[in-house]
Amino acid sequence: LITSDSELEQYYQYTKKIIIVVPERISAQLFQKYLDERYIDFLIYDEIYKLNADKKTNKNNSRLIKMNYIYKYLIERSKKVLLLGPFIKNVSFSRSKMKIQKFITNLNLVYNEVEFDENFESYYGNPEDKRFIYFDSPDNIVKFLRKTPPDLPVVEFDKKIVDWISENVHPSWYYVSCLKKGIGIHHGKTPTFLRKYIENEYAHGSIHTILCTSTLIEGVNTPTNSLVVYDQPRGVFELNNLIGRVGRLNIENPQPGKVYITKKETWELYNPNKWIELNILYEDEDILTKDKEDESLYLDKQANTEIDKNISDLTQILSHKYNIQYSDIIEAGIEFKILQRFIDNYDSLTLESREWEVIHDIKYKLLNEENNYLRYLKISEYSFATSEMNNSPYIPIDPVYLLLISRNGMKSVITKFTTTFPTCTANDINIFIDTLFKIDEFIKFKLIKIVAIYELFDSKKLFNPIDNRAFIQSINMIKNYSTSSDGYERILTDLGFPKEDILKVRNQITNFETIEGTEHKLKKLQQEAVFEELSPFGKKIIEDI
Repeated sequence: LITSDSELEQYYQYTKKIIIVVPERISAQLFQKYLDERYIDFLIYDEIYKLNADKKTNKNNSRLIKMNYIYKYLIERSKKVLLLGPFIKNVSFSRSKMKIQKFITNLNLVYNEVEFDENFESYYGNPEDKRFIYFDSPDNIVKFLRKTPPDLPVVEFDKKIVDWISENVHPSWYYVSCLKKGIGIHHGKTPTFLRKYIENEYAHGSIHTILCTSTLIEGVNTPTNSLVVYDQPRGVFELNNLIGRVGRLNIENPQPGKVYITKKETWELYNPNKWIELNILYEDEDILTKDKEDESLYLDKQANTEIDKNISDLTQILSHKYNIQYSDIIEAGIEFKILQRFIDNYDSLTLESREWEVIHDIKYKLLNEENNYLRYLKISEYSFATSEMNNSPYIPIDPVYLLLISRNGMKSVITKFTTTFPTCTANDINIFIDTLFKIDEFIKFKLIKIVAIYELFDSKKLFNPIDNRAFIQSINMIKNYSTSSDGYERILTDLGFPKEDILKVRNQITNFETIEGTEHKLKKLQQEAVFEELSPFGKKIIEDI
């Protein structure tokens, strides 16, 4: 059973494997090498609605194109294919020409009652009535907590966990006070180790309410008694998908689920019989996204004159000036617009004298449309703002750079913030901490895009250690922050180990060469001295195994 690069490496020569990964991991170098050498006997692709070319629900075109590129690659390499998805009444396969049999069923494995109540006020659940509250964004969760603070008794929380979060993040962080009252917060910017802990505690421990976005409801099979739909979902499909999670998997104590809709607009959306016509982006002949060049190149679509010219111009520069072919770009998974900006800023970026300036250029010159996280770095958001500070729109420290150079995780960056602004309030600290977790995601999923460009250009011997020292060092900082060479970081993160534990665990289990399987290696770790150095999160994961 393979879930990460490290396991694939261990069992590469085994002839029979079940590989379970999110689609993006298929583009990792080792997976590509493995799959290029053989065909897949049976491909199961779940949640195919995420390939849908729907402008209303797809905010991230680059991810949509990448997912469809991987879909195209996988179906071409598979002998037999099973595609799965909810609330889909029809789908066409015009380009792949696959021989398809469609199985459509209204079999419902949940039983729930949906109720509209505009005056609903009993938002929080309790140990007897576990509950999700749905919001359309992390920011709205924060606004809800300010508007509706949880007037609830303290539960029997795990003191070691709460103390560790207080010590390694901050005691004033609102996650801490919520956990003490049995409330978890779960969205895409919640650190993975905390998400995993909240899911487990909700299922088996003291957490009775989770304030969440669709990240939890779409991706995790956690049983729940009830759901409050606080914000309006993006459409009928998403609302049906949310409701379909309530009452699931209550095997030990089956009972009807309860869904409370609090807004009239959401109630008017509710229609369990309205299913979608799925339009898989790759299967459509037309170019449908704003990233026209990427869609044309990665999904083999016919481009118009303007797109052809843009691609041709960049291809010529790459070939004549840097000896790079566009097939190399496709293989590396590099986005057209970012590569174009890199070429436009090549000299200034690669010849910067300081790492801080390189990171600044990457953020603002290469990734300028992906800077939403900067929204809460604006000085005006904070109580300590003065007229002098307002000369600059942002706070005078760079948390992106500070996180990259920190040897003590977020703690040292938060300390830098509270030291630089000693009059900051608890609310200021919370705004900054939430921003840091957004930046953590930004580094891992956005800033990391420059690494593929660097590695391709470096393979052509285009950099030297003296003239390009700051640029090379900056790339290494980004790589070291978010990746590891042996693939263990991914599986340990997925299991719920915080970053503070991962290096210690990885260094130890790589020595257990005679033990097969990551879980068996982790069991062995309990007998080693390093076990006592781990966080309570890490210890709990190993003890549960």
